[in-house]
This record gives sequence, structure tokens and C-alpha cells, in this order.
Amino acid sequence: MKSKSLAATLGLLLAALPATAATLTSGHVDIIGIAYDGTDFDPHSHADPDAIVDGAAVGNAPDGEEYAPGALTVQTFLTTTRASGAAWDPVGVSSGQSFWLFSETEIAGSPFLGIGAEELTAADWVNGEITITLTGMTSPLGATFSLWQTDAGVPTFFMSTLDGISGSDAYLMDLDVGDHSHFGWGFTAEGDYELTFEISGVHVADGAKSATATYNFSVIPEPSSALLGAIGALAMLRRRRN
Repeated sequence: MKSKSLAATLGLLLAALPATAATLTSGHVDIIGIAYDGTDFDPHSHADPDAIVDGAAVGNAPDGEEYAPGALTVQTFLTTTRASGAAWDPVGVSSGQSFWLFSETEIAGSPFLGIGAEELTAADWVNGEITITLTGMTSPLGATFSLWQTDAGVPTFFMSTLDGISGSDAYLMDLDVGDHSHFGWGFTAEGDYELTFEISGVHVADGAKSATATYNFSVIPEPSSALLGAIGALAMLRRRRN
């Protein structure tokens, strides 16, 4: 009976998954990768060679692979319990309640999401700065998204949809200090999310520049180890057939 139930579950999952879907389930990825092509920003996603996409390592060492915005979905079933203290209120759940996340620190077997602008040169941008602003979200009803970094356990939130979306939902990247950053990415409900970001900055020669890109995120219940293994095997088989 258990095997039949597992097979049925797998069938439903694969039926819902398009053959061309690219889903990253572990490893490092600059989910928001930022380049400049001499005229405009070039937003993309950049997965490392050992990242797992559709059940197999991306490969192509040492470069990995780039994906157009929205062509890659990052998936998590990782949860954590919200800490106490008002500083954590922007997560959108009460103290002691669980929410889903992509961790700010690397956890084996989970996606490790970064924002990377290594392809930009700080001297090309006024004050060496670019800004990533959340401008839109589609999500499960009532869900909240938040983005933060912690220092000694104290969070600094850059984005939270708890109070809606505004121009204050932004991260200012100082390219002179660092062109690659990691964050906690929080989601308060299971389901699929599309987050739209505007990337903006003032080029010293070309003037004000901006681009908008939408990225995909998936929050799922924690599957059993047997289900995980079977999904991985079937995803690899589907990938080979394609």
C-alpha cells in the first residue's frame, strides 16, 4: 500500500512538472546575477557546477551555467522557528512559529542563494553603488516574503511584504565593499512565488540605467527520504529523455 501511494504521489508531481522545467534543489546559485553589456543591465541567474538542477549536477566546470530570469526555479522545504523580539517581526509570523527559508549560511543539500555583481566594475558606477528593489510579487494568498542579513544574531531587513511593497524594499550594494552577498530569504506559506526586482544604478558614462527581472521560488512540504530519492531518479530520467 505504501509503494502504491508513493507511486501515485510521484505521478502527480511529475504530471504537474513541465518537461522543460529547471528546478534547483541544492548548491550555490546567484539567483540574481547582474552584468552590464555596455548598454543595459543584463540580469540572469548563475548556478555553480555542483548545484543540482533537475536531479543532476549542473557541470560545465569551472563556470557552471547561466539561466535567463525565470528560467530557473529554486526550491526549498527547509523551515525554521521565528526568534523572539520585535526585530524579527518583518518575517510575518509570530514568535515561535515556523516559516520556510533559504538560509543565509550554506546548508548541505539545500539551495544557497546569493546576489552577485562580480561582472560589474565599481568605478563604472556613481559611488560604486547599484540598488536591487522589490517591485512585485505573486504568491499564495496571505503569504509574506522577507529578505535580511544577520550580525551576531540581530537581523537587518532589506525587504518585507508584511506591510505591502514600496520603494523601501531595497538592497543597496556597495561594489567597493563587496559585489556578492548572501541573505536569509523568508516565505510564510507553501506554494509558488514570483518575485520581481528592479536593478538600478548610474553609470559614469552612460547615465541612469535600470532593468526589471522576475525570478521563481517554490516552497514545498518536507518530503520523505524515499520520495526525495525517487523524485531525483525520475527527474534524471526525464532530463536524459529530453
